[in-house]
Amino acid sequence: HVQQLRRIAISAHAGEDVLVFCDSDVAFLKPFDCSAFWRDGKVRLFRRDGVLSGDGHEQHRIWSRNAGSALGIEPSEVSTHDYISTLIAWRRETVTALRARIEKIHGRNWVEVVGAARKFSECMIYGRYVDDVLGGAGHFHGSEEFCRVHWTGEALSDDEFRRFVAAMAPQQVAIGMQSFIGTDVRRIRRLIGLD
Repeated sequence: HVQQLRRIAISAHAGEDVLVFCDSDVAFLKPFDCSAFWRDGKVRLFRRDGVLSGDGHEQHRIWSRNAGSALGIEPSEVSTHDYISTLIAWRRETVTALRARIEKIHGRNWVEVVGAARKFSECMIYGRYVDDVLGGAGHFHGSEEFCRVHWTGEALSDDEFRRFVAAMAPQQVAIGMQSFIGTDVRRIRRLIGLD
């Protein structure tokens, strides 16, 4: 939760127009040009359309509902889009306005509002703000993931890890081994040739 809240809070301290985020368990394996996040004055918003209407996404639906509540969106306005990924970009001024909206609606600090739900996703909050409040202004959508992530399950064996890397899509430049699955960072560094 602290990491998620920091992503929202950083806009008050950063001077850059576009903030690029990737999780701490990500390793870049190929060069990446950050201009992929910028097109004709608009920032790329990661969005997978309609994903939440399918089976197996109950946690994401909870995060989406809580995002809507924090943003003052009517509960009847349900989103089926998934905004969660790593190696994503946000517009700084949009995050600043998002925080201000939460505070104006609820009459208290945005951290208190977001944290009170306990089940939240900063990506869902940002995505729903952009799409449901701003109508997409200042953004364009992209569903291609730049980072291939092993989100859940067991730590991969060396051979499984090599197959995982070999299966990267052409646009993917990085891999992520979610920290809670227990993969030793030194082993990852060895397998990708950093050690």
